[in-house]
Amino acid sequence: MNCTLGDIGVRQSGPTRAQVALTRHNETEAAAQILGIKQTFNLGHHDGELLPDLPVRAQLARLYRITRADTLFTFDPFWSGQIHPDHRAAGQAALDAYMPSKMPLYHPEHLNEPGAGLGQLERVFLFSTTREPDIYVDVSDVFEVKLAASQAHVSQFPEGEASLDWMKEIDRETGQVIGVEYAEVFKQLQVW
Repeated sequence: MNCTLGDIGVRQSGPTRAQVALTRHNETEAAAQILGIKQTFNLGHHDGELLPDLPVRAQLARLYRITRADTLFTFDPFWSGQIHPDHRAAGQAALDAYMPSKMPLYHPEHLNEPGAGLGQLERVFLFSTTREPDIYVDVSDVFEVKLAASQAHVSQFPEGEASLDWMKEIDRETGQVIGVEYAEVFKQLQVW
């Protein structure tokens, strides 16, 4: 799920915001196909302008209800090293939507949608964090798939795998902590 259109997220000038948004949408769909994700969602906010406000909270709570998701992975909005404002906002809004999604009087119109029910998130994991991580996941066996899905975002990584050396290094260093080739790290929140 993406909160923004990614409509300014390119390094070259020339394309319009609408063209960039379409490119980013297509790249998301390509990456989802590589990962075996059946459906993606986009909240439609402009890149660089996301705020963790009440409308975004309601949009996310609705998604928790209609997807019946039981696990949330999101940016750690509390990590002081998170310099991308959309990432901080997305993480904060994702957490803020958790509790209201479980309350029947919060936007009850969501519950009238086909298949919707009260939010049922049971697990929340924060990524992009160095803030006392407590879960390390060995991703060595699926690292090539991760690279392929990342490379599907050509506008973000125009030099292919060479554009992802930073990611390889982070995952390699994280893997060293638990004695594997590549790993990812998360902070798990306790939810009820």
